[in-house]
Order: sequence, then structure tokens, then C-alpha cells
Amino acid sequence: MATDAWQRLQPKLTELADLSSAIGLLGWDEHVMMPPKGSERRARSSSTLQTLYHSRLSDPELGTLIDELQGDTSLDDVQAATARVLKREYDRATKIPKELVRAIAEVSTRAFHVWQQAKEESDFQLFEPQLEEVVRLKKEEADAIGWEGERYDAALDNFEPDAKTVEVEALFTQLLEELQPVAATILDAAGPRPDLFSINPEPDKQLTFCRWLVARIGFDMEAGRLDLTSHPFSIGVGPGDVRQTIWRNPASLIDTVSSAMHESGHALYDQGMPEEWRDLPIADAPSMGMHESQSRLWENHVGRSRPFAEFVLPHLKEHFGTELGMTTPEDLHRGANHVERTLIRTQADEVTYNLHIGLRFELELALFRDELKVADLPDAWDAGMEKHLGIRPANHTEGVLQDMHWSTAYLGYFPTYTLGTLYAAALFEKAQADLGGFDDEVRKGDCSRLLGWLRDKVHSQGWKYSAADLSRNILGEELSVAPFIRHIKTRYGELYGVSFG
Repeated sequence: MATDAWQRLQPKLTELADLSSAIGLLGWDEHVMMPPKGSERRARSSSTLQTLYHSRLSDPELGTLIDELQGDTSLDDVQAATARVLKREYDRATKIPKELVRAIAEVSTRAFHVWQQAKEESDFQLFEPQLEEVVRLKKEEADAIGWEGERYDAALDNFEPDAKTVEVEALFTQLLEELQPVAATILDAAGPRPDLFSINPEPDKQLTFCRWLVARIGFDMEAGRLDLTSHPFSIGVGPGDVRQTIWRNPASLIDTVSSAMHESGHALYDQGMPEEWRDLPIADAPSMGMHESQSRLWENHVGRSRPFAEFVLPHLKEHFGTELGMTTPEDLHRGANHVERTLIRTQADEVTYNLHIGLRFELELALFRDELKVADLPDAWDAGMEKHLGIRPANHTEGVLQDMHWSTAYLGYFPTYTLGTLYAAALFEKAQADLGGFDDEVRKGDCSRLLGWLRDKVHSQGWKYSAADLSRNILGEELSVAPFIRHIKTRYGELYGVSFG
């Protein structure tokens, strides 16, 4: 009986959830607290846990229970969605040998620490052997999982389930074609970098302010924390424990605030999952693109808005008064939305950001299509930066070594940033239409109605639906580049007094 199968499934789901929490906690500690000399033992510990998780997920007994649940009409919608997601994860897990799972876990842990050293020394050759191994193993994983269109489909599916390379590539092509001339017009009108970008108080002072800020917009500090690290990230360890981080060495106060808003978007999503789904695999976003939609929405559509500048400036002055001097809300708004050609993705404005992602997407496709060797990545990166942004890195630190993603075997992740950008623009547009606007509330630091709308429409839905179906349910139409292009033209047309043909 389905009810009996569901009851027998519960302890297995609990064990998987507990292992996932432990893996997440080890990962957070590795990036935030672990001393450098702990990397070798951590590589072993992480691989042991991930191999154990894989073993439990690919257990034939679990497969039997999943089969019993498939097509059973007595399941409610939560149970049916759980069975669907679990079958997907089980099918993938049973195709990947546990030796490969262990190998990827070990090499990615070691590669991350080599990448940190290579980035510090601007020495790609130091990192190259590790990256060669990561790419080789991820291709092997893709082939083990299987693919119909092309190998990159399997890598993309890790982060954007059911998405196909051909579809994502078409979206990128359209976006870049429409964005390039708009970006060129805005860049011509932007002028020099504001002095605000030179303000960079002590990291601990910035951390204190950001802890206050993220709590103000809705992050529950009793169910999470905010810390410093070398590369910002957010992770849900489990119910009641969501961790987010900001830069240990930020480039500027503006970058820090944007980073905190970005990571809070992720963290608010994780805190918004239904409590009753605690151990279910659907207590997760349906894709990283949808997860990134929340970070991009809070960072750009809220955090870079004029009402938010009016709200946050008095509090910034309270914490950093001497540094901010006579800064006005208009100064802060223009500073937060300053558009320029920059080498570093995480410091890029929302106009040029997706040009950075377009480069990374092209390089990953070339690697998986065997059109590019790892050894040739630095030159390809530099040429791509010149093509997309008209500038070239002076060294590997500000070029090919700037992101940690490849060191942690996150090949296939970068496109989700742009998918998230497109989802964010469409969702924010819809929220404004449904709620009748909320600028006056944001000016007072009250984001509760917006957060409530996102909780209802996005967070509480978890993985009951695919990302495409969830988006379609909310928006009533397919995902497109149009809302984002409208947003860019509106905000920057008003800011810089330019019009677009």
C-alpha cells in the first residue's frame, strides 16, 4: 500500500536530510573557520560523508519504495512531489559510481585550497593540474549520468533540473544581443567612478552593520548567522540553521552592502521553506536559477533602488559617519547603480554583470565540447573579456582565477546567475503589479509585504513544481528577457537621462 510505503520511506528521508546537513556544515566550516592545514583531513571527511550520502540515495531498497509510490493516486500533492523529486535524484545517483563520487569530493576540496593560494599568487599554473582533474571528473560524471543533446546538459542539470543547453544558449544569445547596445549607451553616459567606492571601513565594522541590515529586511538571526569569508555564499544547513557570509576583504562599503543583500536573498528563501517539510527533498528550490532569482531581486531591485537608498543612508551614517560625510540619498543611489567596465564579476553592476556570465558560459561550453583545453583558459578568458567588456585583465587574480566555482566542481552553475536575473526581473514586476507598489514602505525599511508575497508565491512552494512550471504558475507566461531589458532601460534611462531606440 502507498501509505505503508510512505511510512517506510520516512526514516530513509530523515537519514538523507541529516547527512545533507552534516555535509553542508562541513562545507561552511571549511570556507569560514577551518585552518588551512586542515584541508587534507577535511577532504577525506567530506568525501566519506558524500560517499555515504550517495550510498544511501542509491540504495536498491529506496528504489523499491520509490517505485511503489510512482503513479499512486492516493498520494497528496506533497507526497507526489516528493516521490517525483526523489525518483529523479535516485535515478541520477544510481548512474554515478561511488568511486567517482568520492574522487570528485576529494579533488574539489583540495582544489579549493590550491585555488586560494593560486589566486593570492596570481599563478594559474599552480591551479591548472587540479582544474584539469576537476574537469575530467565532471565530464566522466556527465557521461555516467547520460545526456541526449550534449554533454553539458548533464552538468547544467545538476543546478537547473530539466534545462537544456540549447534552450539556455538561445536565451543567452537573445539577451546579449539586446543588452550589448543598451549597455554601451549607458556606459557612455555613466561618467567616472564615484568617490563612494573608496569607502572601505574595517571588515568587522561592516559585518556589524550587515548583521543589523539583514535582520531588518527579514532574516531571522536566531535561525541563522552572518560571517566573513574569502568568497561570499549562503547555505542552508537545515531547518533553523541558515548560514550566510560576506567578504573578508571587500572592495568597498557599497560592494559589502550589495553582497549582504544578495546573500540574504538566498537565506530568506531557505528560511521560508515550510517547517512541515523538514526532511523532505522538496524543501528546496527547484533550481539554482530560481534560488538566484531571490538573491538578484533583493540585491538589485530592492537594494539598488532609490527608496532603499533613502532608507539605508541615515543608518550608514550612524555607523560610518565620518567616511560618508555629506553623502545624499541621490549620491548613494547613483553610486550603487554606477555602471562601468570592471574586471571582477562580483563587483559588476547589474547592467554589465550578465556580460561576465556570458563569458563564463562560453568557456564552460567550450570545455565540455572539447573545443578548449584547461591550459588555454587564461588566454581564452582574456580574449573573452575584451570581446564582452572591452578590457583585459593584467593578471590571473583579476582574470581566470577570480571565481571559486570551478575549484569546487561547480561546472554548470554560472548560467543560473543569468537565469536568476531574468526570473528576478519578472517576479519583481509581477509583485509590484499584484501589491500596487511598495516604494513608500521600502523608504521606511519595511519590506514585509514584498517578503510575504515572495513567501507565498515562491518560498513556500519549495520543489513542488519545476522552476519553469513555478515561474509559469506565477507569471502566467514563459520566461523571457523582456522584463529585465525593460527594467534596465527604465532605471538607467532615468538615472543617466538617456533614451534607447
